[in-house]
Amino acid sequence: MSAAALHLTEFPSREETSEAAAHLAADTLGAEISRSGAASLMVSGGSSPVRMFELVSSAKLDWAKVTVGLVDERWVAPDHPDSNERLVRTRLLKNAAERAAFLPMKTGHGSPLEAVADRNAVYAPHCASISFLLLGMGTDGHTASWFPRAANLAEIVAADGAQCVAAVEAPMAVVPQRMTLTGSSVFHANRALLLVFGEQKRSILENMAEADPMNCPVRFAIEGLGDRLSIFWAP
Repeated sequence: MSAAALHLTEFPSREETSEAAAHLAADTLGAEISRSGAASLMVSGGSSPVRMFELVSSAKLDWAKVTVGLVDERWVAPDHPDSNERLVRTRLLKNAAERAAFLPMKTGHGSPLEAVADRNAVYAPHCASISFLLLGMGTDGHTASWFPRAANLAEIVAADGAQCVAAVEAPMAVVPQRMTLTGSSVFHANRALLLVFGEQKRSILENMAEADPMNCPVRFAIEGLGDRLSIFWAP
């Protein structure tokens, strides 16, 4: 699959990629605030977006009109090193962005399954048409917490599913219990960015056309979002 077919933009460095990603997010959020008076920003965790978070946190936006949420979350305490909430609070929700509202995924419930109804009620008003969605990708081809061959993957990625978030049990992951946005949330985003670094992930993208999406779930997101998704890559 060619870079053009993937809407893939190459950058010479990760710093330049992060700068472009931050500008795209800020411009999209600003336009949405001007148009409708509010905007939603759903973000992924991991190491790839850290610099982007730091840059966009200083963007000149009316952050009080922005609601930030998570694409997915590991079922760990919010102060745990593996918590995406911890990452977002320390790297994104600072500087000007500290005025934004934040929607956790992790609750006091014992498991993600027990928390699904509660988090659906909280996330649903912001997921009908997410203003800006930031996705990442693992070296196994997963995005969000859509893992290859997960037991409920087909249900999670359904475009017309009733839930905007779903519980995930991913035995192949270091933290198996998770919560994630579903296809009905992801595919209806107004604007989305897939941020990927490294040759291994580039190879996954280029060979994706030959992969079964159940084995490479990022395909569901790329095909479901179409022209509304940009892919930024650097070595």
